[in-house]
Amino acid sequence: MNDKKIPHTESELIVIFKQDNIHEKFYPKFLGYYKVCFDELYNDMKNYEDDDFEEGDSIKKSALWCTNHFIKPYLELIEKGHGEEWAHELARSTEDGERAIYFTHSELESINPDLAKKELQILCKSLGGDEYFEKHYLYLFEVLDDVEGRIEKARFYSNSYKEQIALGKSEVYADKFADYKADGGFHEIYCEEYAFAYDKAITENKNIEYAREYAEKYGSALVDIKRRFGISDDEESIDFAIEKVNAYMNAWEYDEEHQLKDFKRFAEIYENIHLNTYYADGGMPDGSTEEIDNRILIKTLELFNK
Repeated sequence: MNDKKIPHTESELIVIFKQDNIHEKFYPKFLGYYKVCFDELYNDMKNYEDDDFEEGDSIKKSALWCTNHFIKPYLELIEKGHGEEWAHELARSTEDGERAIYFTHSELESINPDLAKKELQILCKSLGGDEYFEKHYLYLFEVLDDVEGRIEKARFYSNSYKEQIALGKSEVYADKFADYKADGGFHEIYCEEYAFAYDKAITENKNIEYAREYAEKYGSALVDIKRRFGISDDEESIDFAIEKVNAYMNAWEYDEEHQLKDFKRFAEIYENIHLNTYYADGGMPDGSTEEIDNRILIKTLELFNK
């Protein structure tokens, strides 16, 4: 066989590993990796003649280079506390940085979700992240956030969360504000109003679905007003916008219970009657809020069912 196509012997490889101060317990792993590399390269170059190789090059030299390229990151990951499965996948990844982490996690998660999560927790500690960093970093994998920038977002979330707590905000508020602020795609006013509304809904014992819907509507309505130069302190516009959100949520709750066929039409009718009632020229009608809202619902259903 052509000398350039002959692999290193096991003894030769072990001598090389010893020279590199690699612990003998890893020899089987790296010998196996070398064999895989050599076999793949040989399959691509089996028909090469001597002249087809660059000067000083050979299949075994390339296989050894690939193996060494794998060994260093593998050992570094093991030293950081990672398991062999994670270290193997990440060390052999053809991707870089956070993309390599993403694909390694995806591969391991498809086989063992609990182990994949554990490995992310180990990674968080090696990155110097605190409990808030870890919480948000794991969350970004759960919601399939953009592959790039997760580490930066988790750091930003951690800092922002702690700042809000220091300002006296609730944990719920701090979590939602920091989450949306760390995303980078939302105006700060929206983050503030979303967090306020979400916290308010949870405090009033509303369910998560209600809290999300209410916070999104509330945040969108308030940011549209407050970010406009010159009328950010227009209390009348703000109050009216909030009342529109309240009307929508009343309609939303009714739809959640009754599953209407045309919710959009129902909500439009309800909102119109609600605002004309709450902002009637003659002032609010007599009765409690519950009584007034009940009359609004009755009128809405009469028009909706016609």
